[in-house]
Amino acid sequence: MEAMANGTARPTLYLSSLDPGVGKTQTLYAFVRNLVRSPAHAGVGVLICLGRLEEVRSFVQGMSAFGSLPPTAVAVMTGDKELNALGHPVPQEAQVLVTTHQRMERMRGRRLSEAVAFFYQGRPRTVRVWDESFLPARAVVLNTNTIASLLETLSTINPDLRARIMATVNEVEGLPDNSTYSVPDFAAEFSIGLPKVIRAMGRRAPTRLKDAAADLWHLSGRTVSVRCGNRDGWALVDYRDSLPSDMAPMLILDASGRVRATYDDMEARGLLVRLQSAVKRYDNLTVHLWDKGGGKSSFALHGDELCKEVARMVLTKPQEPWLVIVHKPHPTGGDYERLIRQNLQGADVDVAFLTWGNHMATNAYVDRSNVILAGTLFYGTAQYEALKRSVADQRASDACVSAEALARVKIGETMHRLLQALCRASVRRCEGDSCPPTNAYVIGNSRHDFKGALAEAFPGAKVKAWRPEGLKLTGYVAKAIVYLSEMAPVQAGAKVRFKQVAQEIGMKPDSFNKDVRVHPIFREALSELMIIEVGGNSRATSFQFGQP
Repeated sequence: MEAMANGTARPTLYLSSLDPGVGKTQTLYAFVRNLVRSPAHAGVGVLICLGRLEEVRSFVQGMSAFGSLPPTAVAVMTGDKELNALGHPVPQEAQVLVTTHQRMERMRGRRLSEAVAFFYQGRPRTVRVWDESFLPARAVVLNTNTIASLLETLSTINPDLRARIMATVNEVEGLPDNSTYSVPDFAAEFSIGLPKVIRAMGRRAPTRLKDAAADLWHLSGRTVSVRCGNRDGWALVDYRDSLPSDMAPMLILDASGRVRATYDDMEARGLLVRLQSAVKRYDNLTVHLWDKGGGKSSFALHGDELCKEVARMVLTKPQEPWLVIVHKPHPTGGDYERLIRQNLQGADVDVAFLTWGNHMATNAYVDRSNVILAGTLFYGTAQYEALKRSVADQRASDACVSAEALARVKIGETMHRLLQALCRASVRRCEGDSCPPTNAYVIGNSRHDFKGALAEAFPGAKVKAWRPEGLKLTGYVAKAIVYLSEMAPVQAGAKVRFKQVAQEIGMKPDSFNKDVRVHPIFREALSELMIIEVGGNSRATSFQFGQP
């Protein structure tokens, strides 16, 4: 930030991926306060871009509380008049301008150096900070059903245009997954521009339809990728520039920067430089993982069962405050917050709820040491491909996206959501180089490698099994776990042969190896007890106890 203020920063993007809660925002407050006070930097303007309107309000209020600033030093530029009233009425006269990502994205096709509305004292602002997720382009995933929803409007403009687009939908839906398609150039073929289509929709048309029309006209004349998923049907995949081309130099503050694959591609292209970082430790975090589908479709099908178990878990510690992050209400699955509250049966418990999508907008729950992720968000393959193409600047006509590349994007986005969601609770705070003692409960199917994602996103955290009510340990598996758990605290470093354990629980060694050692719950228990299998060169023969 000092290099930008002094005009010595190279024209590139700089990523600070310090974890949540370590002081990025406080550092920004301190820098802004000192910059405004510096006579040598009186002509240096600051541009701060935030993700949501509520974040704008919190940031401006927090900056005022952090240290005294002249009332004319800060301006707010959003679509909300009440928010704008928090700052100087003339943004070009305030040294610090706070705005939103969306406001900047409206600038596509224009240069920041030409946008007078963002100037300070007649010049572009030289200190630029982007808070949270940054993408150099917007992923475009246009579903054929969405295209079809435009047909009624298009028929009023030109029936032949409607027929042409309908034929396009039929052609796309006849293509195999992961193929390419050359979209007709509708604007050139029919001499109809996007503004005419938007006007025909009328003022009251839903924003999603206007966005769909804009995406379709953007795709016109381009070669795009076609993805076919069981859930989303057929979709056209591409990306479009969404920000001014001259945003650099700019500082990006994104805690997810160390886990998201999207930044790796930007770095590989030479767009981005990673600043030095220090990964926070999470040794005091214990994550209880339920190997169960937790996506929107799983909740739509099994919402009653899942919400009942979430409520049961809350009632195991009724005297402690909880934070529960749930999916937004589903048209067929129901209102999950309401279902959980019903299963609490009127118990006097302190439970706060956030919905996915709003899980990055508040730090109001940082004192809650119990947090439940009641499922997680997943995209379709088309969205992951569009993300990959947007950050790698790779068009469908250039190359296909490999399954391995898609997998890296997917696991990176999963870690991003886990990190941001759990850090709404006390995980966010710092005690030394770690977080306070916190228990997190996550519903996630093992096929998405949640255990590996949690281990990478939260170094040092302990991951244990979350066993729902009704899943009782029985038979020889239960006996073996009880026997080993009784020995583990006092036998650190010792070994016990498989044969001895089998004899203690009344089994034959062959049956023990075949039925108990390979049982998934038994394997989970070994991990929790810090027990590993050791033996000779050819095969394991014993259990060895780790540190208690």
